[in-house]
Amino acid sequence: MRNVSASVLIGSLLLAGQNLLMAVEPTKPSPCQIIPKPLKAEYQEGGYKLTEKTVIHARSAKLKDTGRYLAELLGPATGLKPEITSSWFTPSGGIILKLDDSREDLGEEGYLLRCTPKGVTITATTPAGVFYGIQTLRQLLPPEIEQRQKVEGREWIVPSVLVEDRPRFKWRGYLLDPARHFRTKEEIKRYIELLALQKMNILQLHLTDDQGWRVEIKKYPKLVEIGARLPNYGGKKGEGWFYSQEDIKEIIRYASERYVTVVPEIEIPGHSGAVLASYPELGCGGKHPGGWSAPLCIAQDTTLEFATNVLDEVIALFPSPFIHVGADEVPPGPWRACLKCKPLMDKLVGIPLPADVTAFRVKVPAGQGLPFHEDVARFQGEFIRRIDRHLAARGRQMVGWDEILDGGLKTGSPAVPMAWRGDGAVQGAAVQKRDVVVAPHPVYYLDNNIPLQSTYVYEPVPTNFPAGQKKHVLGVQACMWGERTSSQQRVDEQSFPRLCAIAETGWTTREGRDFADFSVRLVRFLERLDMLGVKYRR
Repeated sequence: MRNVSASVLIGSLLLAGQNLLMAVEPTKPSPCQIIPKPLKAEYQEGGYKLTEKTVIHARSAKLKDTGRYLAELLGPATGLKPEITSSWFTPSGGIILKLDDSREDLGEEGYLLRCTPKGVTITATTPAGVFYGIQTLRQLLPPEIEQRQKVEGREWIVPSVLVEDRPRFKWRGYLLDPARHFRTKEEIKRYIELLALQKMNILQLHLTDDQGWRVEIKKYPKLVEIGARLPNYGGKKGEGWFYSQEDIKEIIRYASERYVTVVPEIEIPGHSGAVLASYPELGCGGKHPGGWSAPLCIAQDTTLEFATNVLDEVIALFPSPFIHVGADEVPPGPWRACLKCKPLMDKLVGIPLPADVTAFRVKVPAGQGLPFHEDVARFQGEFIRRIDRHLAARGRQMVGWDEILDGGLKTGSPAVPMAWRGDGAVQGAAVQKRDVVVAPHPVYYLDNNIPLQSTYVYEPVPTNFPAGQKKHVLGVQACMWGERTSSQQRVDEQSFPRLCAIAETGWTTREGRDFADFSVRLVRFLERLDMLGVKYRR
C-alpha cells in the first residue's frame, strides 16, 4: 500500500538517488528531468513563457488534431485558450508544429524540439513524432500542468533547450488484463493516456481467459451472455463485464489519437475456460474439463471454425497489424484423455515435422510455465500454424507467447513470438530470423514485487547477441496480469514506478540508461503522477 506522504516518498527517492550516485559514480546528472530519457538534451539560460498571446501553429493539415490535443493539454491548468492556426507567419509567442521529410535521421517516431525565449518548435517526419515531442514539452513544464483546473499564481515557463530524440525499439508495450478482473472503458482510456505520457505505443488487452470473455462477438452471443458473467479471479459473480463492439471502437479511436496501437489477445487453445462455459461442445468430450487453463478440443473441425470466425470479427474491430492468440500453458491431461485428441497426438509424435517447419525448444528455469511435452507441442503446433496462415492471409501478423516456438513455425511465416521464458526464447526467435517482443518473467511482470532497479537494469538484447540478429528484437513489453489486482488503485500500485523503467528501456539507448540518473529524474516524474492521481507504490 502507498501509505506515505508524497514529500516523504520523494525525499526517500532523492536519498536513494544520491546513494546510488555515490555507489556507482556516474557522470554528473544532466538537468534533464524527462522520462524516458531523450537521446540528446542541451539546455541554455532562459526560457519561453506561455501567455495569453501563445498561438499553436500546426503547419500541416495532418497536425490539426495534434495541435488540438496540445491545446487541450495546456488549457485547464494554465487557464489559457491558445488559438490553433495553420499560418506560416509566427509572431513572438508561438508553438510551431511542423513536418520535415528531409529529417530521415529522426525515423518515424523521432522529433526535434527547440525552445528559445521566443517560442517552441517541434519538428518530425510524421505526426507521431510531433506527438512525442509534445510529451517532452509536457514534461518540460511544471508537474502542475497535469491539473485539470486552473492553477493560480504559477508561471508556465519552458526552459531553453534543444532536444533531439528517437526511440530505440518499435514495440514499447503494456499488457492490461481485464479477463481476470474487469477494467472499465474509462480506466482503459486513463491507462492509454499514461502510456502516451511515457512514449509507449502498444496496449495489449488480455481479453479472454478462464475467468471471463470480455469482447462482444456477434456470431457467438453466449460468449458474453455466459462467458462475461462468470466469477472473476477474486470469486465475485460476473455482472456482464465485457466491451461492446462500440466500446472497442471508442477505445481504439482514443488510443489512435495518442498513437497507441491496441493489440487484442484472444487466448487459444488453452486458457479457454470462458469459451467452454459458453460452448461446452468445443471441449474434449463435449464438456469443460475443469481446472486451470482449460483447453479447446482442437481435434475437431468445429473448433478451428470457431477460432477463425472469432478472429475474423476481431480483425474487423481492431486495425492493429498484430493479433495475439496466446498459445501458452496448455496442460497435457485433457488432451491425453480425449478420444479424439489422443490418437492424433500419438500419430504426430511418430512422424517428423514438415521440411518447411522449424521448432525451437525453449529451455527455461523451473517454475516458468509448464514443463515441455513433445506430444502437446506437436499437437498444438499443427493448430497454431493453421491460425497463423489464416491471419497472414488477412494481412495480419500472429503474435503468441513463446510456446509457439516449441511447436514449430513455418519458414517465411510473419509470426512474432513474445518471449516470456527468458533469453533462450529471444535467441531462438532471432536464430529463425523472426521478430520477437521481450516480456520476461519475472522482471517485466508487474503483478509481482521485483525491485525497481532489477527491472531497470535488465537488458532485452541478450549478451553476446550476434550483430545481425539484434534487429529482430522488436521491442519490450510490461505485463500487468490481473489475478491480484481487483481495483484501479491496485493496478496503479503494481504498475508504477516499474512501468517507467520499462518505458525508458524501450525508448532510450542502452548507453544512455543509468539507474542513478533515472532515480533522480523519477522524483520529478512522481510529482507528475501525483497530479494525475496515480497511486504509485513506494
